[in-house]
Amino acid sequence: MKKKNNSINWEAFSENVEKVLGEDFWNDMHHVIPKRGPSYDLFETKDQGVIVVELPGFSKNDPLHLSQQGTHLIIQGEITPHYPVPVEELHHNERMKGKFKRVIPIPFHFAFEDVVTSYKEGLLIITIFKRPHRQEMKVIFEDQ
Repeated sequence: MKKKNNSINWEAFSENVEKVLGEDFWNDMHHVIPKRGPSYDLFETKDQGVIVVELPGFSKNDPLHLSQQGTHLIIQGEITPHYPVPVEELHHNERMKGKFKRVIPIPFHFAFEDVVTSYKEGLLIITIFKRPHRQEMKVIFEDQ
């Protein structure tokens, strides 16, 4: 059930769970375990890391904050639903809305000034440019 990079093969896991617990299992789970944060993909090239975060329904008026803690990128925000009825009156309610927070481990060191973001068609794209692995530092000797 694991992939080469030690992450879970969710497609195979989902199929096995469905075989054992039935077709309606995942629909029922949306009500038991609500989604706590947006889904994301992360990939890495030689020069950069890219995170693609799903934020459908997000608008420029909704709060969104990115911060760095060590090699983790933290995304916090809030998606405000714009329905003509209160959320409590929805007949079915599984889309992510309200406050969220995701802590994303980045597999390399980075500086916050190397991060560039954009938002288009419901996707937040976060590009982190890598710094050279080795940087030289000059030692300055003071006269004694």
